[in-house]
Amino acid sequence: MSRLELIGINKRFGDQIAVSDFSLTVEDGELVSFLGPSGCGKTTTLRMTAGFESPDSGAVIVDGVDVTDLPPNKRGMGMVFQGYALFPNMTAAENVEFGLAVRKRPAAERQTRVAELLDLFGLARVAESYPHQMSGGQQQRVALARAVAIQPGVLLLDEPLSAVDAKVREELRTEIRRMQVQLHITTILVTHDQSEALSISDRVVVMSRGAIEEVGTPTQIYAEPRSAFTAGFIGAMNEIPVRIVSGAGGVVERGGRRVTAPGAAGLVDGDLAMLLIRPELLEPLGSTGGSLNGDLTVTGRVEVQTFLGATTRLLLAELPANPDDRSVLPAARRLAVDVPSATAGRWPAGSELAVRIPVAASRVIADGTAIQPGGHA
Repeated sequence: MSRLELIGINKRFGDQIAVSDFSLTVEDGELVSFLGPSGCGKTTTLRMTAGFESPDSGAVIVDGVDVTDLPPNKRGMGMVFQGYALFPNMTAAENVEFGLAVRKRPAAERQTRVAELLDLFGLARVAESYPHQMSGGQQQRVALARAVAIQPGVLLLDEPLSAVDAKVREELRTEIRRMQVQLHITTILVTHDQSEALSISDRVVVMSRGAIEEVGTPTQIYAEPRSAFTAGFIGAMNEIPVRIVSGAGGVVERGGRRVTAPGAAGLVDGDLAMLLIRPELLEPLGSTGGSLNGDLTVTGRVEVQTFLGATTRLLLAELPANPDDRSVLPAARRLAVDVPSATAGRWPAGSELAVRIPVAASRVIADGTAIQPGGHA
């Protein structure tokens, strides 16, 4: 539909910086998520894109046209709000038709378009129902259909699934992606739900304190985070202290063993760094074991088991390989290890477990202090 550019957007509310030097290009037909904790500036950025807030500086460009000073209804954008914002005195069909009627489209065109969208969103059977007669999921589908009825160049979604339960949320996010791909609408989704962002986005913009932390595909953001904040915010992440032996060669050391690790190249020789790895990548070796095939191992005592369905998460407190280890490097924070639930009984609380750390699947960063112990589930 349209190419959207946000260039050097800044916004303050009094002494508080809400958005700082935000620049991003969203390509035609791309779905990009703004992901971050509450108060990070993602909704404010969306509202400035839509025209409901004015930036202190910067520009909003759509297909090469500066729309920064245009009102919302002149920007060619559709928006879906967190709370549906349906007209309570209108049926589902009338809500979907509203934007078309305001634009004075011919009656026949309106009827055809409404019928197409009601069918696309599975709403035909509630076409004559009022919002209070529909479920939350149906109301949100109506809100989506109304937003795309006018064929906007850009679709803006502000926490669109936060008001529905978990099962409906999962169904609706799939519906949003199906609709977005089918209609080829350039879309921005604001969410604090990482699973939502990672499952349906082409790219994810991780935000913190009003600024972009990093931008990447869901796979890049999850598997190759470039900052401690992203590593800690996205999924559960283990952090294991290592020493940089050779920044030139990307070599790190732990427990007397040296290995080449992704991300270590260019770091300062002798500095402490953090090796990051996801719980599902750690491989149980039993009660004892050494390094295998150029990888590392950590031995710990199981403190807690958490059932997660197909997998169970074991929380380990690291045990030093020898009495001198702790004087050389700090112990790893509590290690999360995901194992098949069918085998979790092998490692009850109190048992000892050695895990293999596949170094090639890890990433080293200079500072892991921003990650909370145990990562974020």
